[in-house]
Amino acid sequence: MKYRHVFWAFILIAIGILFMLNNFGVLEFGIRTLFNLWPLILILWGISILPIRDGIKVAALVAVLVVTVIFFNRISEKSSWLHFHNFRGFSSKDWDDDEDSTATYNYQPQNLSVPFDSLTGKGELKLEAAAGNFKLEGITSDFLSFNKTGDIGNYSLTTTNESGRKKINLSLEKSGIRHSVKDNDVEIKLSDKPSWNLKFEVGAAEISMDLRDYKIDTTTIDAGASSINIKIGNKNPATYMTFNAGASSIKVEIPKESGCQIKSESFMISKEFDGFTKKGDGIYQTANFNTGKEKIYLTIKTAISKIEINRY
Repeated sequence: MKYRHVFWAFILIAIGILFMLNNFGVLEFGIRTLFNLWPLILILWGISILPIRDGIKVAALVAVLVVTVIFFNRISEKSSWLHFHNFRGFSSKDWDDDEDSTATYNYQPQNLSVPFDSLTGKGELKLEAAAGNFKLEGITSDFLSFNKTGDIGNYSLTTTNESGRKKINLSLEKSGIRHSVKDNDVEIKLSDKPSWNLKFEVGAAEISMDLRDYKIDTTTIDAGASSINIKIGNKNPATYMTFNAGASSIKVEIPKESGCQIKSESFMISKEFDGFTKKGDGIYQTANFNTGKEKIYLTIKTAISKIEINRY
């Protein structure tokens, strides 16, 4: 077993254990306290470059993570990650200090939109956020409409126009994030007029996308331990979709009329590829891949996940 194959798997397992212990009330653990573990990255990096066998590296990795979980309460009481940032000019008000740990933030629902532009033929949407529930479906008369409810904080929206291409960036603002956050529910609707490139960069999340109404060129999802459900349409001759995720459950539905190819670069996974034939190392295709008028290309890079691809 190669060290690089289990590196992120063990890290995700350890973080998941800490979150589970927090839910059981054994210890207090959240997004803020996760930042206190930044020295762990240096330790694990050091293990990875030691001139020793991979088996010993794996054993050392497990030992370090076990000690981290056992002694987490003591580790989290030490100097926090924000103190490291203060030397770089960050204000403690930006990052949740101890004096303000009991503050309450009452965020109101947030509604944002980008007006429709008939001269824009392509849209690019990038979403950067923490954990939460993200839903993308339905048509809007605007170019994009955005609705958020929950107490995680507000989002900022910026747009730029470049030669008939509108770039939209939605990102979660830093201020006011707490480990006691309960909700971050986001709903997004797009115009069905332009073709779209989508990129979601989120943490542990529940992602639901019904893309049948849109012309999708590319979709990239970078996520932590997540539940991802996507239904793809056939309004574009070629659709490219890439998943980079940790321990996740991924379900994708594709039209039977579309030819589809899956490139899987995953390990330790449970997979169900309904109607696909294996063509090579990690390559799977539908019987109509070469003859289908529309084609869908899926690239899946995950660890310790369940992947289900169905045709409807």
